[in-house]
Amino acid sequence: MKDIEKDPLPKCDFCGADAEYDAPTKAGPWAFMCKQHFTMYAGFDAESVGYHLIKRTYKVVVTPEKMKAVMVPLTEDSVAEVKCPYCGTYRSVEPDANYIVSCEGCGHKYRVYSMF
Repeated sequence: MKDIEKDPLPKCDFCGADAEYDAPTKAGPWAFMCKQHFTMYAGFDAESVGYHLIKRTYKVVVTPEKMKAVMVPLTEDSVAEVKCPYCGTYRSVEPDANYIVSCEGCGHKYRVYSMF
């Protein structure tokens, strides 16, 4: 089972708790599942083809200008979600981001940069 980082974690399709797995069910369709429902409803091949969901961690650093910076997580999507290091508000950025943004939640400026 492959580990995948997500933030925020999706909700379990059965009970609404934070999901720990994205895997096929015994009925066939895939579902986000908490640990309890994974044990109850996961299909026979869930361990080999499913995903274990882990809350994404962000690396926050202080730049020489004393401005906080957030590294853009690597993603295969055309946009990535980053979290403001001051208030936690999310915003969408391009995966190759390297610029300063103003948070729409608290107004603080911070730098976003990527590994691309």
